[in-house]
Amino acid sequence: MSFSSVTSYKIVLLGDSGVGKSSIGLRYTRGEYNDFQESTIGASFLTKTFENNDGKKCRFEIWDTAGQERYHSLAPMYYRGAKGCVVVYDVTSSHSFEKAKSWVNELQQSCNSDMVISLVGNKSDRLYARDVNYEMAQEYARSQELLFAEVSAKTGQGVNEVFDTLLTHLPEDIIQKPAIKPATDIYSSVGVKKKCC
Repeated sequence: MSFSSVTSYKIVLLGDSGVGKSSIGLRYTRGEYNDFQESTIGASFLTKTFENNDGKKCRFEIWDTAGQERYHSLAPMYYRGAKGCVVVYDVTSSHSFEKAKSWVNELQQSCNSDMVISLVGNKSDRLYARDVNYEMAQEYARSQELLFAEVSAKTGQGVNEVFDTLLTHLPEDIIQKPAIKPATDIYSSVGVKKKCC
């Protein structure tokens, strides 16, 4: 199969330090998980090329940003121009959930209205230590017109579906670019109600 052109989408991962942004990115793009993932410094870049349900060639260009406060001022440089944003919190940390809300607020004030935001609670495999109520987080996402999911980067549960769902809500008018690698995975989209900021 020839991949002479591909529709590219810039996606950014935001959230507090330690919530698992890098782990989600690695799980999605490479199918990998590292128990001892080092903190991101500044930002890292990941890509994944695939076919959508219509057979169109797509690529997610994922910017994984650092969660430490000292890097906060750099974030606009990465989320500017992004078509989608995954705001991550840790279901075992109410502090990280409050931080996620502040990221959502910043995005809604700073970004174009066509950016699609997904609120994602990570570490769902640690429900015994849950500190953020599922229904409360879901209701917050609904009130802000966000996509919402809980996932486990460790087990992989729900991670692919987050990006599948994001893809179904992204705008079609993206510039065509040359592909940099062949398709790696083909996922089916998940039908949910459209929610974007």
